[in-house]
Amino acid sequence: MSDPRTVHVNVSESETRKMRRQLESEIQWLQRQMDELQGASAELDVSLLQTYKEMIYCRRALLGRMPR
Repeated sequence: MSDPRTVHVNVSESETRKMRRQLESEIQWLQRQMDELQGASAELDVSLLQTYKEMIYCRRALLGRMPR
């Protein structure tokens, strides 16, 4: 039986590029949100900050596993 983590899906190169651009765009947006949150003069929402960090981390991990 094959390892399910090694199963490849036949996705077109253009769809892969589109998904990479989408993930990169989301990472940039999340980074801006995180920067604004950290720069706010009000009390820092640590749980929201951690959520942004985790969302960025997950998107970067996905990008790292995608073909270039």
